[in-house]
Amino acid sequence: MDLKKSKAQLAETSSQIGTGYAHSKIILMGEHSVVYDYPAIALPFTSVGITVHVQHSSSSDHQIDCQYFKGPLNQAPKHLDNLKKALSLTLSSLHIPQTPLAITIHSTIPQERGMGSSAAVIVALIRALSHFYQRSVTDYQLQLITNQAEVIAHESTSGIDSLITASNHAIIYQKSQTPRFFQMNLNAYLVVADSGMAGKTSQAVSQVAQLKKAKPEFCQTTMKTIGHYVRQAYHAIHDQDIVQLGRLMSYNHYYLNQLGVSNRKIDQIVNAAWLAGSLGAKLTGGGLGGCVIALAQDYTQARAIEEAMQAAGASQTWALHLALAH
Repeated sequence: MDLKKSKAQLAETSSQIGTGYAHSKIILMGEHSVVYDYPAIALPFTSVGITVHVQHSSSSDHQIDCQYFKGPLNQAPKHLDNLKKALSLTLSSLHIPQTPLAITIHSTIPQERGMGSSAAVIVALIRALSHFYQRSVTDYQLQLITNQAEVIAHESTSGIDSLITASNHAIIYQKSQTPRFFQMNLNAYLVVADSGMAGKTSQAVSQVAQLKKAKPEFCQTTMKTIGHYVRQAYHAIHDQDIVQLGRLMSYNHYYLNQLGVSNRKIDQIVNAAWLAGSLGAKLTGGGLGGCVIALAQDYTQARAIEEAMQAAGASQTWALHLALAH
């Protein structure tokens, strides 16, 4: 097929503007122990997300417009290399010639908070390209491309972010096993608080690895205990026992604190949630910053917890009803 002809045909068969969306994610239980092949539970967090718009560009190169950069994609800063990779892989997978595109990104996900922003933007971009070119993308293609782009963003990836940001189901994940999606249908609220501090996942993981070398028995016992709590939490969710789930979340935070991945501000926000009546509270994500989550039995309690967390230093908060869409 003549390239000029194929480009003309693509123009005829493309939407005027392609749109894609992806939400963020929250780790409910199992941070750090998941690195050592214990289970973790993650949830789609639909209160914040990323929308990507794609359309033809009159420029000779791909153009990007986001909060970090506006201009030719080939001149974008290095931390956007994952976007370049995802764009190239998607166009190649869909057998689409490289025609100049204008890509606009709108995000409400706080950056560097352990909420899956880098995976979400890739998922949204792939979906926008699929919509624009009116081509279907399989779940396998979506995961494969997102994971390859995530490797560029994070050097290594568990795959949790790419799974959750593209799904409306919760997941229990263990590195050596096939991920299991399940229904999170609880009559309760999850309050998420941004500490205002960037999370330091790589530093925290390295710090835990060093502690494991120095105190192997302590770390092994701690990881095993966290893994046990995660399995109990999974059963509590199945039994709709929010009191037990909250208790396990608080236990999980205690052990994360013992691993040294919390800090004074995170603990202040966790304590504020406890004092405001939460069923349980803990840090979420890699730690040393990032976000705190708390479980509330109803919306009134969730609002009181939000106010207490803000008073303790949280920069912003959200409340999500845990009867998620399926």
